[in-house]
Amino acid sequence: MVAVGIVAVLLAGRVDAQDLDPRRYVNVPVAQNFVGLGFTYSEGDVNVSPSVPLDDAFLSMNVASLSYLRTIGLGGKAATFDAFVPYVCASGSAVLDGERLSRDVCGLGDALVRFTYNFVGAPALGISDFVKREKELVVGASIQLSLPTGQYDSEFLLNIGANRWVVRPEIGISIPRRNWSFEFAAGVRIFTDNDDYVGDVTFSQDPLYNLQAHIIYDLSPRQWLSLDGNYFFGGVAYKDEVPAAIKQENSRLGITWFVMVKSGVGLKLAAHTGVATRVGNDSDTLTIAGIYRWE
Repeated sequence: MVAVGIVAVLLAGRVDAQDLDPRRYVNVPVAQNFVGLGFTYSEGDVNVSPSVPLDDAFLSMNVASLSYLRTIGLGGKAATFDAFVPYVCASGSAVLDGERLSRDVCGLGDALVRFTYNFVGAPALGISDFVKREKELVVGASIQLSLPTGQYDSEFLLNIGANRWVVRPEIGISIPRRNWSFEFAAGVRIFTDNDDYVGDVTFSQDPLYNLQAHIIYDLSPRQWLSLDGNYFFGGVAYKDEVPAAIKQENSRLGITWFVMVKSGVGLKLAAHTGVATRVGNDSDTLTIAGIYRWE
């Protein structure tokens, strides 16, 4: 089923805030349900608390994730709602005020919920009509909310949860050309303050901007391959309004492969790495995820 391939990456395991999401702004059939089980391994200068720059941090992370996505019709256009819950085991160390600290910890991470609406192209169609329609240009927008549900202890520098809310609006476009698709998205993360940061200080952060691009090739009706890249900048961090980290200017490069195993069941593999790093995110990440669809 082509619908499984379209939403495959929407239900993948994600480790950090600078995720790479091919095929987010494309048409989808309505009245469909998808569940995903994912596993991600990452090591390097990677952040447990999303987008929090740590000094000289080296972490290894194992993330198991459960995701759900529902497609709906709204105003004659296709839209989606998805939710993501991770369970994280992390081991590593970082420097705080000149002192190296280490910790091994497991627990629930911050949950994510998102609403995506395609306002150009992407008419709301059932499965039978959807499979007959040719691919077309789609423009959409989304808003994601990160909930402070993750395990957090203010006595430790290394935490799984960020202990703050994060709002992420984004706009994207998908341009199909025969077996190829070219996708671009631009978004920003807006952070609330963490009033219970280690050292009994308030941690705040400027908005973090993200640009991403994807070149996708349909290998067959049952599988596709995507080259993924992004660039994110901003996100200066403060402790009690005193700058604690310089502006981030980082980029990542990755590849994503999806294959439909059988009707309603898909398998996704992805790998990405930091290619230019100013603060954090110089890490390598591997992900495997299975997706199941039902009506």
